[in-house]
Amino acid sequence: MYATVHQFRRSHADEPEGWGHALAAELHPGTGSPGTCTLAEVGGLTGLVVALWRDRGSALAAADHLVARVYDARVYEVSDAESGAAEPRIAQATWFDRPLTRAQADAAEFGGRERIRPAVRELDGVGGFYVLTAEDRSSLVLGFTASIEAMEAMQKVVMSTELLPGEDPALLPGPDRVDVHRVLHTSLPSLGLVGEPR
Repeated sequence: MYATVHQFRRSHADEPEGWGHALAAELHPGTGSPGTCTLAEVGGLTGLVVALWRDRGSALAAADHLVARVYDARVYEVSDAESGAAEPRIAQATWFDRPLTRAQADAAEFGGRERIRPAVRELDGVGGFYVLTAEDRSSLVLGFTASIEAMEAMQKVVMSTELLPGEDPALLPGPDRVDVHRVLHTSLPSLGLVGEPR
């Protein structure tokens, strides 16, 4: 499974109800995406349209389709995903913009799977997540919660986790940026329908 991430600038002056769905439909009109979501940055003027694709060719073709407001588009592989019970109303986009070495990528994968995921899995209001990885091993982690309060609780737990035996902090440089978004539209499928990430 692959994903496209289109970044856009928004204007509070001309955004009627339903514009998030309309923007996703304009970017991906009848192109066979299994699902899309539109995210608008809290307290900012940027956002993301994320779309899933069954193969890399479809994702590359979709990334070439740009519309007004969109200023960047990237293709990622969905390298990991997990469902959650909470309705996705808030999303955190955690960006690792710098290309990672194989050792750094492996360390990040281990820390996410063995330390962070178990720490947040049982929190109230936590939804699913997607780990999106580019060819150069830069990545974007999208995590969903039911509320800002649930997102803040998740952030607090993540920041307080202690490294596990064998984890090397030198291989964990941390994210380049973290954005919090409101979920304006989502038709992302149940993660059970996504199938194997690769």
